[in-house]
Amino acid sequence: MVQSSRKNNSKSNSSKRFKVSVKKQSVTGYQVQYSLKSNFKGSKTKSFKRTSYTVKGLKGKKKYYVRVRSYKKYGSKTLYSAWSGKKSVKTKK
Repeated sequence: MVQSSRKNNSKSNSSKRFKVSVKKQSVTGYQVQYSLKSNFKGSKTKSFKRTSYTVKGLKGKKKYYVRVRSYKKYGSKTLYSAWSGKKSVKTKK
């Protein structure tokens, strides 16, 4: 689930973020990938271990495409799930 921040307060970057939430699984962590392009060229990928993560420092008034996957480490190997379907979220300001 992807949510855009809808707070209207005095901080200029408060709406240039979105929150990603995933269902808890028995995995090592999750990755979120986001991009301004629907084909994810030039995308950025962030890793997190909790079931939610806030992506900050984005451009305002833009549409971002987002997808998530989980990963699990087995010794020195890391296994990744397939990427989720893409979702879009719009930033404010």
